Amino acid sequence: MMPGKLWRSDSLRKGAGVTLVVASLIYAGWIVADLTVRDLWVSLPFLLANAFLIALLFVTVYDNWHRLPLAVAAPPDLAEPYVAVLVPTYNEPPAMVRRTLESVLTQRWGHDRLVVVVGDDGHRPAVRAMVEDLRRRFPAVPLHHHLPPRRHTPERRGDAKDGNLNSMLDFVVRAYPEIEFVETRDADDLVGDPDFLRHTVGHLVRHPDIAYVQTVKDAHVSPGDPFGNRRRFFYRGIMLSRAAAGAAFPCGSGLVWRRSGLATIGGFPTWNLVEDLYSGYLALQHGLRGAYLPIDGAVGQVAPEDLPNVYKQLGTWAMDTMRIFFWRSPLTTRGLSFRQRLQFLEVGLFYLSSVPTLVLILTPASCLLFDVRMFSSHVVAHIAYSALYVMLLAAYMYVLGNGTSWREVVRAKQMWVGLMFVYISACLRALYYGPHRKPAYRVTRKDRRAALYLKEVAPHLVLLLLLAAAVVRHLLSLPGSPAHRLDLGSVFWAVSYGTLLCAFIRRSWYGLGEPPPEPGAHAPDPAADVGETALKG
Repeated sequence: MMPGKLWRSDSLRKGAGVTLVVASLIYAGWIVADLTVRDLWVSLPFLLANAFLIALLFVTVYDNWHRLPLAVAAPPDLAEPYVAVLVPTYNEPPAMVRRTLESVLTQRWGHDRLVVVVGDDGHRPAVRAMVEDLRRRFPAVPLHHHLPPRRHTPERRGDAKDGNLNSMLDFVVRAYPEIEFVETRDADDLVGDPDFLRHTVGHLVRHPDIAYVQTVKDAHVSPGDPFGNRRRFFYRGIMLSRAAAGAAFPCGSGLVWRRSGLATIGGFPTWNLVEDLYSGYLALQHGLRGAYLPIDGAVGQVAPEDLPNVYKQLGTWAMDTMRIFFWRSPLTTRGLSFRQRLQFLEVGLFYLSSVPTLVLILTPASCLLFDVRMFSSHVVAHIAYSALYVMLLAAYMYVLGNGTSWREVVRAKQMWVGLMFVYISACLRALYYGPHRKPAYRVTRKDRRAALYLKEVAPHLVLLLLLAAAVVRHLLSLPGSPAHRLDLGSVFWAVSYGTLLCAFIRRSWYGLGEPPPEPGAHAPDPAADVGETALKG
C-alpha cells in the first residue's frame, strides 16, 4: 500500500483510535491510582482536566470512526441549470473583488446559465465602476451591483454579512424566480477548481434530497503557513468524518445551496454572529441534508497572518460555536440524529478544552513553586507513561489528518496552546451575552500588519515567566538536599509547555521588517497536499 493510501486507511484510523482509547483508560487508571490526596487543590483540578480531555478524545474517536473517501468522481455531464452567485463585499479592495469575480466568470460554466450579484455593503462608487467594467467584458452574464439596505434599518434582515446575503437572495427570488441553486462566495475567495459548479451543482442535481454542498476552503499563505490558515487537517480529514455522519456544515464560501433549502430555514439566519455554521445547523434540524466534496472550491487571496487578525477571525468562529453550544445545544435541540449531536458536541467541547489545557500548564508550575508531589511512583515512570501517551495522541492526530505532515501536527499543537486564552474568552463572552444579545460583527482585515504585538501575547509571557521561575526556584532549593527531591516530572512538563509557548510567542512579530505580501503572492502548493483529491473517470 502506498504511504498516502496507508494514512487514509480505515483500518489504520480505527486501530489507532482503539489503541488510544485503551491507552487512555490505562493512563487514567494510573493517574487515579498514583495520585496523592494530601494536596487536592492541585491534584483535583489536574484529575478533572485529564478526565475532560479523555472524554473529548472518546467522542473524537467515535466521531471519526466512519469517514467518506477523499477521492471525488469526475464532474457529471449535465444540462446546466441556472445558478446565482452571491458575492457580499464590505470595504474589501475593489481589485481583490475583481479577481474573485473574474475567477467566477472564467470557470467552466455557461455564461447564459449564470447570474452574479455583488452585494456592496460599503455602497462604494469604485465597486460599482468595477462591476460595470466586468459587465462590458462579459456581456452574456447578468452581473448586478446590488445595494443592500443600510445597517440597523427596518428593511434589513441581519446587520452583518447575513443581511447582505438576505438582501441579495431576495433580489434573486424577485428577478430570477426560475433559479434553483445559489452559491455564496466571499469577496476575497477565488474559485479553486474550474469545475467547481459542475461538481457541486451536479451533486445537487443527482441528489435531490441534498440541501447544500460545501467544498474545501484553501488560502494563499506565506511559506510554511505559519498560522495554519490552510486547515488541511480539517478539510482533508475531519470534514470527511462530519460528512459521513450527515453533519457536514456550511463554511460560508465555496458553498452551493438549493434555493428551496434556504427557503425552508427562512433564508440566511441572523441569530448568530456569522450565518454559515448556524444555517447548516438549522437545515439539519429541519430534516434537510448537507454534503461535502473535497475539491478546492474557494482559495482565499489573503489569510490572517498577524496576531490581532488571527485572534479576531478564530475568536469569532469560537464564539459563534459556543453560542450554539450554550444556547442551542446539540444535546437538546430537536431534529438531529445521535451521530449529528455528537459531531456538533465535539466542536463545542474542543473550544471548552482550552480551560483544562490551562489547568495542565499551571499544574507543574504549582508543584514546583509549592513543593507538591502529586504522584507516588518513581519520576522515570511518570515521565515514561506521560510521554508515551502524548506520542500515541500525536500519532492519532496524524492519522486523522489523512497524512498531513508532522510539521502541521506540531504547529497545530503550538497554535492550540497559543489560542487557549482567545477560546476561553470566547466561551465567557458567549455566556455573558446570552441567547438574545451578541457583539457587533467585525470583518476580518484583508492585509497583514506586521508589528511587535506584545499585548496580544502578554498572558503567554506571564505563563512562560511563571514556568521559568518555578523551575529556577525548584533547582535553587536542591543543593544539599537528597537527590529524590528533584521533581523531574514537573520540570519535564514545565519545559515542554514553555517550549510550546515560546513557539507561539515568536509569532507575535511575524513578518516584521518584511514587505507585506501582495494578495495571492503565495499560492497553495497542491503537491504539498498529501490528501489531494484524486479524480476518478
